[in-house]
Amino acid sequence: MAQATTRAPTTETTMKAWVPRLRPPSLAALRPYLLFILLWPVAGLVIAGASWFFLVRNLIEDRQAAERQALDTTAGIVQVQAEQTRHSLALVDQLLMTIRLQWQIDGGALRLDRFRKIADPAGMPLNISIFGPNATLRLTNARGIWSREELNKVDELPFFAVQRLRAADDMYIGMPMPAAGSPARTVRFSRKLVNQDGEFSGVAVVSFDPENLVAEYDRAQLGSRGFLAAVGSDGAPRAMKWDGSSDRIGALPANLLLAMQSPRGSAIVPGREFADGVTRYVSWKALDGFPLVVVAAADQPHALALYRERESASRQTARDASVALLVFVLAGMTLSGRLALQRHRLTVAHDAYRKATEASTEGFFITAPVYGDGGRIIDFVTVDCNEQGAALAQLTRDELIGKRLSTLAGKLPVEPAAALLTQAMSTGSAEGDLEALAEGPVKHVRVKARRSGDVLAVTLRDVTLERAHMLNLERKNFEDALTGLPNRAWVGKCLPDIVSRAHARGSRLAVLFIDLDGFKAVNDTYGHAAGDELLQIVARRLKVAVRPGDRVARLGGDEFIVILENLHDNGEAAQVAARVVQAFHGGVAIAAGTATVGASVGISSCPGDAHDVDTLLRHADIAMYEVKTHGKNGYQFFDPAFYGAIRQRQQRERELQAAIDENQFVLHYQVRVCATTQRVVSLEALVRWNHPTAGLLYPDEFIPLAEETGMIVALGERVVDCVCAQIAAWSDDGCAPVPVSINVSSRQFNERDIHALFTRALARHGIPPDRVEVELTESTMIRDPERTSSHLHAMHALGIRLLVDDFGTGYSSLSMLQQLDFDMLKVDKSFTRRLGTDCQGEVLFAAIITMAHALGMKVVAEGVERPEQVEVLRRLHCDELQGYYIATPLDAKDVQAEIRRRRAAIV
Repeated sequence: MAQATTRAPTTETTMKAWVPRLRPPSLAALRPYLLFILLWPVAGLVIAGASWFFLVRNLIEDRQAAERQALDTTAGIVQVQAEQTRHSLALVDQLLMTIRLQWQIDGGALRLDRFRKIADPAGMPLNISIFGPNATLRLTNARGIWSREELNKVDELPFFAVQRLRAADDMYIGMPMPAAGSPARTVRFSRKLVNQDGEFSGVAVVSFDPENLVAEYDRAQLGSRGFLAAVGSDGAPRAMKWDGSSDRIGALPANLLLAMQSPRGSAIVPGREFADGVTRYVSWKALDGFPLVVVAAADQPHALALYRERESASRQTARDASVALLVFVLAGMTLSGRLALQRHRLTVAHDAYRKATEASTEGFFITAPVYGDGGRIIDFVTVDCNEQGAALAQLTRDELIGKRLSTLAGKLPVEPAAALLTQAMSTGSAEGDLEALAEGPVKHVRVKARRSGDVLAVTLRDVTLERAHMLNLERKNFEDALTGLPNRAWVGKCLPDIVSRAHARGSRLAVLFIDLDGFKAVNDTYGHAAGDELLQIVARRLKVAVRPGDRVARLGGDEFIVILENLHDNGEAAQVAARVVQAFHGGVAIAAGTATVGASVGISSCPGDAHDVDTLLRHADIAMYEVKTHGKNGYQFFDPAFYGAIRQRQQRERELQAAIDENQFVLHYQVRVCATTQRVVSLEALVRWNHPTAGLLYPDEFIPLAEETGMIVALGERVVDCVCAQIAAWSDDGCAPVPVSINVSSRQFNERDIHALFTRALARHGIPPDRVEVELTESTMIRDPERTSSHLHAMHALGIRLLVDDFGTGYSSLSMLQQLDFDMLKVDKSFTRRLGTDCQGEVLFAAIITMAHALGMKVVAEGVERPEQVEVLRRLHCDELQGYYIATPLDAKDVQAEIRRRRAAIV
């Protein structure tokens, strides 16, 4: 019996046993499948049409995106250039205004050597000339720039004639003119001079090379046919730069000049508008306060170069795909016909054959066991299979039928397959996954075997793609999409295992917490696309900087960590951190330019600094923060003392919040006196913190923290209310009415409606507006000038006087000061400190006083601490004085006694 079953039956005999003889199919049997066959060409046409439709639509969208990118690029260049050009013109205008004021004060006896250190935007000395009312050259520091012909007809030249004839008082910007005796060109900026009676007294002229009005041309962004220009309100270019290899652009198109009547904008200007026929992407921005427009243009061939390449490649790919689709449709029709015949035959196949085909659409085998001595199964033989099943063994169906499983050792995993089939013969069914050992990528096959009498119906399904999809999902879950590094989820999953492994081995590991320095500036300057590009480059540099085997991961934003295992000491971690810091010393080249970034690295080790994951990461983050607070761009190990300082700062924040809630503050007042009579003209309210345990704290000890945390807003509102309440109390007690000035922080002014705050406080305590003054720093005015102007005009209309505090330490232009209509300038104590020590400090203070008086403002000198400063300030006609030499800050009761004492002394 055993010997009889050992020999495998042949294919011919087994098929005779299971499959009946079939007759050739008739045409009627194929009729149900004709519609399916004809669907192939219809589906092919639909797919081809849809593919071309979406291709054309995507190409249109890509072109629009490329054009938007080009306009965004020129708009960014214009924004930066406009700020630079406006700054340069503001300096020139301030110089002309200063010359006019000095001319008016000195009665025409002006000396130009005062301005010899002032340079043009390129760093060269400015050419300054002054012409009298009769068009004669009175003063100049560069006589060679004026030709004899020009000097003979000065009254006809635009810079003089325009200023003499028109009533407007502003700066005139002339057309570029050839410089006398030089191939260079020059632009002349002029302002009229007036005498002390306000009558026309001549013209002051400053001139320099128009090339300095705009930055250097960037071919990488604007292309070889673009340009960068500064255009006057008359439409004529004052300065224009382009690539050295391109022809001169010439005059700007009329339609573009018409569009440029709006303050800013962008447009696609077709090639027919230009003499060279090149379409350009143009952006412009008018300069606030100056008759000049900055224009940047990128040429279309440069802007659409990448798009053209993608378009050509996409169209070629689409044509190839269409041909492939045609071949596929023809092959599909052919195969469908053959499939129809096979399916007709399958309907009359044996029961075991149907079981195999019904269980799977991928592949099937009919397998019979081969028995050895004692009835034990020693092998399996293939009775029948389909082509898909045979392909797993790299054989054809005819080659595989009749072969034993043991002969396929190099193509299939024989032992696992035999075990699965043996189990199915024993239990009736079995299921499992096997790896096909065919050449090329490994295939994963899911096998289901069912017993049918003395044979097995085996179905196979290729699950390679499913497994790959699952692995891909797992990889994406733990991979940062932008950089390809492991992400925060990976760190949360794997770092605990790494720490546990280190504990088990008794080895040392460290975590480097990396935060980029300057990343926000890159995002703000170049855009988020440039920021993403920078992060990808940073990821590559970090992987190069660390040791082989070290793990680099991105936590999010610009934060990365490096996991170092098997360390001997902290010195190894320090070496890796130093290489990370060094990796960014030379800057990072991105498409938009060179990004200047650094790396702040915090290091925490285990064991030593921490024993668990959360503490390890937190301590590394704290060490990184310490680097940030000490200048950035370096590395630092976790320091428990610094951690204590952070906790102490957090404690101080909580105490400050409690102090605001419980009103633990008191007010002191410092008098401001008239420089000539020493009469008290105003008080400045100064806040002190009456700390429950530390005693009285001065502003320097808590105001910076309040500013940084935003608590300055609530604190400022309390101060306003307390000052108004004190003024009302003084009035009820019959004290002399003296105005009180209140300092308003930049953050408080910009985050709250300050006009509404003071209006409510004045009404609540019933005091007149002229009893309150508001002090603002220069930094308050530059954030949103339009909003600032609106609020300050409203407060001025209410009757509250406005003071510029700490003048000279921030940025403010003459036009802004005049527009905002301040009443007083409080000159910073750093200027007062120099009085009596060097003459330059006196000259600078005199210029400030002259300027302020010309704008109708009084001047208060802060920080007066020596008697010689008082004498100098009186001689310079300073209006008011304030400082410790005058009086120290006093409480509400003592300051009234000081006021009465000074009044008695004057009487």
